[in-house]
Amino acid sequence: MKIAVLGIGGIGGVVGACLASKFDDIHFIARGKTLEAIKENGVRVESLILGKIEARPTSVTDNPDDIGVVDILIVCTKGYGLEKAIKQCEGIIGEKTVILPLLNGINISNDIRKYTDKGIAADGAIYVFANIMEPGVIRHSNNLLKVVVGLSSGERNEKLLTLVDMLNESGIESSYSDEILVPLWEKYIMMGGNSCIFSYYDGPAGIVQPYPERMEYAFNIFKELALLARLHGVTISDSLIDYYMERLKQMAPDAMTSLYRDLKNGSPETEFDAIIGKAYHLSQKLNAETPCIDAVYKKYRG
Repeated sequence: MKIAVLGIGGIGGVVGACLASKFDDIHFIARGKTLEAIKENGVRVESLILGKIEARPTSVTDNPDDIGVVDILIVCTKGYGLEKAIKQCEGIIGEKTVILPLLNGINISNDIRKYTDKGIAADGAIYVFANIMEPGVIRHSNNLLKVVVGLSSGERNEKLLTLVDMLNESGIESSYSDEILVPLWEKYIMMGGNSCIFSYYDGPAGIVQPYPERMEYAFNIFKELALLARLHGVTISDSLIDYYMERLKQMAPDAMTSLYRDLKNGSPETEFDAIIGKAYHLSQKLNAETPCIDAVYKKYRG
């Protein structure tokens, strides 16, 4: 099966390296220093649970048209880069190409449909803390590595099912969901919650963990996001909130989300509006009581 991975950053680097280490016909779409590094040395992942992975894709290019039509396009860009990414890849998307976004947000398939009517728009959630150490070298810093995929229609897709098998074989725990909205919201609560927490206190996990009042804020953030999910008709168990709190307690003190890392580094573009802003505007639209979400949003947006 011919697979292209677009965006070889933290997420794309882990997924791409795992697939390329086990299978042929895996192609990377990268640019700049990352492109040159992978051409010369391949991609390397230093993972807490998988160890060291070194892999070379079948090809790596900054011109998707070099690859040709693919069976699956895995999109691992930032949310603000999605439109450009889809339009860049228009030439490799065929009628039956599955477009699988593994980026932060909910129902990204709806956004994909705004940019192209080609292919089959899927949804996916990846649970991983990974960051770029240098071009072509990725650090996977904790024991969380899981992917869930599916179609919002609830239908089954054979290519996606095959990809799930390939991901499992490559070391990434993966599954197919007939109710993809549930894992999408579960992921959003975890990722969005941690982003709110780290952004509000302007620091990584270690600046929150020792302080009961800060952990209480964290608990309330997860609770407010779960409320938004329920108002959208998605069932979220209270035990999930407790689970995410335990995971927060167990994080390495220097652990942080990619959103907070970008804020901290002063990146000109961040996913603040796509993640924290989305929660804030949803709460406004639904007239939900979300004081902790409101506080972090107003800290950055006034």
